[in-house]
Amino acid sequence: MHGGVNFKAGRHYLSPSMSLLDIVTHLESQTYAESEVVTIPEGLTVEQVAERLAEAGLVDQQRFLKLINHGDFSDITFVRDIPENKDRPYRLEGFLFPETYHIPRDADEEEIIRIMLREFERRYQDWKELAEHSPYHFYDIVILASLIEREAAVDSERRTIAGVLHNRLEAGMKLQVDATVQYALGEHVERVLYEHLEIDHPYNTYQHEGLPPGLIANPGLDSILAALKPEQHQYKYYVLNFRRQKHRVNP
Repeated sequence: MHGGVNFKAGRHYLSPSMSLLDIVTHLESQTYAESEVVTIPEGLTVEQVAERLAEAGLVDQQRFLKLINHGDFSDITFVRDIPENKDRPYRLEGFLFPETYHIPRDADEEEIIRIMLREFERRYQDWKELAEHSPYHFYDIVILASLIEREAAVDSERRTIAGVLHNRLEAGMKLQVDATVQYALGEHVERVLYEHLEIDHPYNTYQHEGLPPGLIANPGLDSILAALKPEQHQYKYYVLNFRRQKHRVNP
């Protein structure tokens, strides 16, 4: 290349979400940094992501979670579009996109969060265009996607569950999603009991109509697409078949 470009010799780690300018700037200014491979699976909460990164020696867990709420990531388009809501414990809950990351070991907490947000941003415009054909705001779509992610037992039922949730919203019914109760409890329980359904919490969709105030986990690509393109049917209920570990739907 010409024009006075001065790339640093060595091995560099680039992200698919980086712009051409980001790549050139990185190659000119960064030297080789050892990286840690970390896989963030679908369905984790930000607290679970922070725990996983802390176990890998990459972050201070409390600092990471503080930045999730108070860090300045306004240069990322979709972050600016997240509505304010005082009932949401973590502003960026659900937006640390599930992926396998090569994270430089010298990256700080803010840089790591930015890497994950950019992975979501890379797909954002396409999703937002699809959402224009939906009656819901894009933020509501990804809230739905997070419910689908936590509720679906197998991939093939995501769009079916999405259809049930859409139908319940349109009918003015409470969503009654067990996964929102799990989130409200703040801890994992093997089974949601009747006593859990009675807790007064903004995320308890057995007690409150409509969507919860925010996402309850990181949805993967398939759950987001299911929320954008739900299966068209008249079902308003689904129940888990514990023997087969999949859901069946009912009118």
